[in-house]
Amino acid sequence: MDASVQSARSSRITVADLAQRSRERPRIFLAVFILTIAAFVTYTIVAKPQYRSVVKLMPREPDTPTGGLQSVLGQLGGLASLAGLSFGSVNEQEAIALLKSRALYMRFAAQKNLLPLLFSSKWDSATQRWRTDAKHTPTIEDGWLMFDKLRRVTDDPKTQLITLDVTWKNRQQAAEWANELVQLANETLRQRALQESAASIASYQDQLAHTDVVELRQAINKLMEIQLNRSAVARSRLDYALTVIDPAVVSDEKHYVSPRRFLALVIAGPLALFFAVLAVLAADSLHRVLAAVRGSR
Repeated sequence: MDASVQSARSSRITVADLAQRSRERPRIFLAVFILTIAAFVTYTIVAKPQYRSVVKLMPREPDTPTGGLQSVLGQLGGLASLAGLSFGSVNEQEAIALLKSRALYMRFAAQKNLLPLLFSSKWDSATQRWRTDAKHTPTIEDGWLMFDKLRRVTDDPKTQLITLDVTWKNRQQAAEWANELVQLANETLRQRALQESAASIASYQDQLAHTDVVELRQAINKLMEIQLNRSAVARSRLDYALTVIDPAVVSDEKHYVSPRRFLALVIAGPLALFFAVLAVLAADSLHRVLAAVRGSR
């Protein structure tokens, strides 16, 4: 038992042991240390800056009937539900889901011809084709996977503030994409509301033609009035579902979010020391193995 404890203690490596082994192999230690520092410095110089543009939004409150119209609809709501009628509105979660959706990306990518911009290293601008030496031609799925990483949507349930940000190497494009994504989302929801209102009005008119119940006809007429009002609002309001509180602006050239050069230089020293000591330990172990092999011959 005492022998095993003594063996375990003797196999432990202390800081003093590490320092001694590093002094015994100064070339390996210095070479790895310098190479690691050089790699970090090269990264901070070569890495392209990434800029972030942010749009702050608020969801619009759905337009609801007021006054006498609301009272009438409250009284006749049961008949309206039996007829399969509804007001139709855009809520906050629907708008957020659309901003995050692949469907919105597909429309945006088609409008902006996004793939050559996302994969510019594989695109030949002279021939307007993908480079023949590229191992893989980017697909719309590749574009979605990349775009989903550089575009982020968050919301604050307490304030209902929605934040959309785009992080990209081109600061002008980052601001443009952020603002245009919101515009496209609003236009998509606006057109959807117009289509739903038109379909609802057609359905209400059909209901009117097939019922003689006075109460139900009154409910249908009131609901038609709501849909006509909703359609009018959608036609006149470009920011139909999302109100821009603070639009994205082009970041200053020095205000990039990545690479964090100062942080990289701060952690370069400890990591270089770690890799250098690790290399010394590996070289020492290899030397012992080779010595044991030679001794067994």
